[in-house]
Amino acid sequence: MLVSFQSLRAEEADSAELLDIPLQSLLTLEVSSASTYSQKIHDAPSSAVVVTSEDIRTHGYRTLADVLNSMRGLYVSNDRSWSYLGVRGFSRTGDYNSRVLLLVDGIRVNDNVFGQAYIGSEFILDIDLIEQVEFLPGPAASIYGDNAFLGVINVVSKKAGSMLGATVSGEAGSHHSYKSGLRYGAILESGAEVVVSAKVADSQGRDWHYREFPGEARGLDSEEYHKLFAKFTFGGLTLEAAHIERDKQNPTAPYETVFNDPRLETTDEHTFASATYVTQLSDVLDMRLHFNHGVYKYEGTYPYPATVSLDKSYGRRNTAEARFTSTAFDGHKLVGGVEYIHDNRLDQMNRELLPLQVYVDERHDADKYGVYLQDEFRLNERWLLNAGVRYDHYDSFGSTVNPRLAVIYQPSMHESLKFIYGRAFRAPNAYERFYGDDTLAFGQKGNPDLKPETINTYEVAWDKSLSARWQSHAGLFSYRIHDLIGQETDPVDGLLVFRNVDKAHTTGLELGLDGQFDGWQIKSSLTYQYSHDGNSDEWLINSPRVIGKLGASFPVYDGWQAGSDLMYTSRRRTLNGDTGGFIVANANLSRRDLLPGVDASLGIYNIFDKEYGDPAEAINLQDTIRQDGRVFRIKLDYRF
Repeated sequence: MLVSFQSLRAEEADSAELLDIPLQSLLTLEVSSASTYSQKIHDAPSSAVVVTSEDIRTHGYRTLADVLNSMRGLYVSNDRSWSYLGVRGFSRTGDYNSRVLLLVDGIRVNDNVFGQAYIGSEFILDIDLIEQVEFLPGPAASIYGDNAFLGVINVVSKKAGSMLGATVSGEAGSHHSYKSGLRYGAILESGAEVVVSAKVADSQGRDWHYREFPGEARGLDSEEYHKLFAKFTFGGLTLEAAHIERDKQNPTAPYETVFNDPRLETTDEHTFASATYVTQLSDVLDMRLHFNHGVYKYEGTYPYPATVSLDKSYGRRNTAEARFTSTAFDGHKLVGGVEYIHDNRLDQMNRELLPLQVYVDERHDADKYGVYLQDEFRLNERWLLNAGVRYDHYDSFGSTVNPRLAVIYQPSMHESLKFIYGRAFRAPNAYERFYGDDTLAFGQKGNPDLKPETINTYEVAWDKSLSARWQSHAGLFSYRIHDLIGQETDPVDGLLVFRNVDKAHTTGLELGLDGQFDGWQIKSSLTYQYSHDGNSDEWLINSPRVIGKLGASFPVYDGWQAGSDLMYTSRRRTLNGDTGGFIVANANLSRRDLLPGVDASLGIYNIFDKEYGDPAEAINLQDTIRQDGRVFRIKLDYRF
């Protein structure tokens, strides 16, 4: 079967020569997160979307959130502390990014206390180190287990060969924002590869006025961070380590804190160190061993009229995984593995100062393991079957089994039709299970008996090259989410508590059209979705019905390249009304070797200074949180 399939592809090679080389590169783009090994995007059991390092440079994307916001079906909200990802109409205010799995080079980097995926400037990797970003919508618990609920983000870091030598970077932007960085890549005589990077940033932020408060919050949107990254590769061994520490003020006065008080600040700190060893045991069997140690720290200072509240979390996690990939059986590519995760620190604390009053002092640990198996089976020249299942066991709630099945029809090398079904879960996190003190003075209690959330998804996706220059995408999807964890008031004691009380349904249509011609590259998408409460049938909060994206890049003059993005988000329901729809336009000019070794970039974001806001959560007096107006950025890189 494999021989005949390859023969078919060889027969189609003559017609492939008629296509432009750039579009050919799109059609043969590879992703590594859909099945844990590198495969053509048309073979992946998902409607995968990829943004490359060249896209990032050309369009002037500043953060991972910018990258994700450019992808079809995704939208980003911000509460002036963190950024949150919406996937196909689902992004609940007050929830952390725990329903998407965030990977760096396949390494899980969601924190282990809240399960949060940090995607804004709080993301652990410098944007300049990203080779490509892969987003796989839909569940992938059959491979990854927890958090792979609405989708998987895999950020692939650059190899030393793509960044040889040292590069110094400097940025300046609106609201007294500055960044500087150093990155270095080298291939040693032994063949070992080394990548190191450091980045520091400081921003005063803009002043904000809210009609809910008198006066103006001045200089209270500030942010500063430093990031470190190192990667060493030799043969089949890869060692990676990363660290970020970020301080952020919030001008919105959440939790009824004192408005315009500079003491309100949050600090996030993430660190991971990992070792991965890949070897070929035989001609048909590969082995991958992976070990990872992660640490997460959070501290929030919240000022009140008579006291100050100090909130802290500390998490520590160790992960070990063994994975085997086999091609021993004709037409089959089998992947099987076992993963063990030990959370030896799940600490949460809350206390008030002056006078000292301890409300929360929770210290826990947890163990979980998973076993998974996936088979990519080439049925014949045109049909591909991808089936997988994973079994997970938690010491808290027990066991869960989650399958995924994709049937892929490929009538030619330029067309694929995918039928995808998947089931996934999100385990209740330590915050939902334990945070609280069971007193009316604090007002919240934990619930250690929470069950996991579950989702069943159904999707049909069609990708086809319309000509040598244009490629189209069309997809239908339907999500059914059960046992959603939501916070409600217990009528017995009047305390807030998390419970499995909610359901949600999402259905939608996605359309995309990409083209390349005469140096131009066009990427466009339109997503219509309807997300509603499974109990009340109400339209969900923070769920736009329509999302439209139009991106273009093109040469302008004397080596300068322009990149622009036009993004439409329809109105979203809030707690007390709606946001109204809006369009945001961004533009970026870039040039390599403006001077010998000097690359330059000039970006303008929200060109037309559109005023818009994201739905606020119940902890805010504001119904919407206003977002940045027009801002500028200039960036210079010097390679030596």
